[in-house]
Amino acid sequence: MRIVVIGSGVAGLTAARALAGEEHEVTVLDKGRRPGGRLATRELAGSARADHGAQFFTARSERFRETVAGWLARSAVHEWCRGFSSQDGHPRYAAGGGMAQLAALLAADLDVRQSVRVDAATSQPGGTWRVGWPAAHGHGAGSIIADALVVSAPAPQAAALLDGQASVPELAYAPALALMLALDRTPAIAWPGAVQLAHDATFTWVADNLAKGVSRVPSLTLHTRPDVAERLWPQDDAALLARLSASAAPWLGGARIVGAAVHRWRYAMPLRQYPERCALAADGRVVLAGDAFGEPRVEGAFLSGLAAAASLSPLAR
Repeated sequence: MRIVVIGSGVAGLTAARALAGEEHEVTVLDKGRRPGGRLATRELAGSARADHGAQFFTARSERFRETVAGWLARSAVHEWCRGFSSQDGHPRYAAGGGMAQLAALLAADLDVRQSVRVDAATSQPGGTWRVGWPAAHGHGAGSIIADALVVSAPAPQAAALLDGQASVPELAYAPALALMLALDRTPAIAWPGAVQLAHDATFTWVADNLAKGVSRVPSLTLHTRPDVAERLWPQDDAALLARLSASAAPWLGGARIVGAAVHRWRYAMPLRQYPERCALAADGRVVLAGDAFGEPRVEGAFLSGLAAAASLSPLAR
């Protein structure tokens, strides 16, 4: 079958790998410049790096543990710690050089086309779908006729794309702002280099990318509370950097900021989960997947991607 996967995050890439392994013709389309979605790493001033999306992942299911074991054997990921304020015995894994490196591994050997902003997915006679995009970012306009679609974009984006031609669950998401700071010396973050915050007025997460093995020089990542992100969202990036950098001062330990960036995650975390790992629509020719299906985070997205691929198997019979 000819299958188009919309979205190159964990769910989309996992589904694409599973489907390609079954000898389907698979193309992944994504509007971003690099694959991975929230497996995202930013280069900052002075050779600093910062993960600004997913910060780590755990592996609780047997299926995901098997996959992570393979990544560990290839040194693609490493165990960072087993808890932050306390140890709970569950490994937290990170990717050396940043989570974007893991995204590159997931995308390897697939037909992944970045900087392609799909603006139309239209049902065609005979049960096929036409997926089209305009010219942008050096790519010409184009389209693909597919036998089936995997849509791993957040539900509101999926609904807009499918425009009533397929049923999409109504799912809401919380936003977040990610502040990335390159520093001139080590910040004031105790081992293992991260703090999860429950009562801070601005941030829910602070991480030392040097301690985590992402950056070779000091850098911090801080994630805001959803309500803070919602309130500050209308501000421009310069205003956000000034406001959030001031709030980050207690974590710097006297270090000086030598570079800074901010990233907006409109759909950072689903507020509720769809009960199944994927959702079928349009007579089984459209499947919706992502971290809002079944369970959140990296493992949830991975398992959703596998479920999405498996759900298309009856079409190939």
